Amino acid sequence: MAYEVLRKLQETESHADEVVVKAEERARALVRDARATARALIEDAKAEAATEGESIVEAEEAKARAEATEVLKKSSAQCNKLRDTARASIPRAADLVVERIVTSSGNR
Repeated sequence: MAYEVLRKLQETESHADEVVVKAEERARALVRDARATARALIEDAKAEAATEGESIVEAEEAKARAEATEVLKKSSAQCNKLRDTARASIPRAADLVVERIVTSSGNR
């Protein structure tokens, strides 16, 4: 009977060792899977951040182009207005120059 108890005790210890080994293997597998999942999540987050960053850059570039176009239109309109004002003043300026030259030379 003592022999039978010792044999059962050895079997139980052996079974317990197997359970521990399997549990350790399972734990290592779970950790390995968790790390792989974490790496995948990190890569996904990086890709999403890069895509979002590109979208922001594209939106800001479009906004800058629109603002540049608007500034160019305003500048062009101002240049045209100044040119028209200057052209309209040419006859009067020419008359003033002629008047001063003629008056200063005494040919009045």
